[in-house]
Amino acid sequence: MQEIVKTNVKRQQSSKRHHRRTRYHALYFALVVLLVLGVGVSLSMTLLFNITTIEVTNETQYAQEDIIRLSGIEAGDNLVRLDTAVAAESIRASLPYAEKVTVKRKFPSTVEITVTEAVAVANVEYSHGYLLISASNRNLETTEHPVADLLIIKGFDPANDVPGEYFTSREPGEDDVLRAITAATIDSGVENVYAIDIAKHYNVIVYYENGNVFEMGSYTDAVYKLRLADATMKELNEERAYRLRMVGDNQISVLSEGAASVVTTTAPQETGNSTETTTTTE
Repeated sequence: MQEIVKTNVKRQQSSKRHHRRTRYHALYFALVVLLVLGVGVSLSMTLLFNITTIEVTNETQYAQEDIIRLSGIEAGDNLVRLDTAVAAESIRASLPYAEKVTVKRKFPSTVEITVTEAVAVANVEYSHGYLLISASNRNLETTEHPVADLLIIKGFDPANDVPGEYFTSREPGEDDVLRAITAATIDSGVENVYAIDIAKHYNVIVYYENGNVFEMGSYTDAVYKLRLADATMKELNEERAYRLRMVGDNQISVLSEGAASVVTTTAPQETGNSTETTTTTE
């Protein structure tokens, strides 16, 4: 019995030594891995992945050299440590016509900068002239006169007129109205709109190049209303100027200088619905 006990003790001691060696080996391996990773990270942020090439895809009027300078990126900078968001915003904030800017890393040593040009969609009339704006309500530049062939927005009171900034209105809610109206004018496909007055949100007024005026009511469903008015005007005498007014959801009343009153129920062409016109003349 004594010999058996001694044998069990020896086996237990041997097992404990084995477990200790295993733990030491695991700890040693973990330390080696951490050391290698640390060296790798250190090298990648110092000696490796340094920028040698800056590629620019530029759709704007600005010079490529100016875009690179404004990004703050220089040859020799570390690609890993580069903050692409900060570089992109630095370019966009400095160049009003840079609507969208992206900066991407291309390992091992290249930076790609892409600048998309802003498209002017409207002239916003204000006390000092006009603000030329993009679809995102960004002020591109200030002008003394409206730019030809672009929609004129009346009745908007901007809180600032700094080029490059996304301007806001002094009146609550006007920003949403402006964005909705400019987008609706483009989406509707109606091409002869000259100006839109949004001073009264509950009664937006649309002016056409042919002298017609459309009292839209609220700016909700503006695309539908613009198409409805356009379909109605196509049924009228082109030699006269008319004042159209939205009545309910699908009717437009029309008044002309000849004291004729026309009430028209119309649907946009793409719906396939019929068009009904009732005319009363004094």
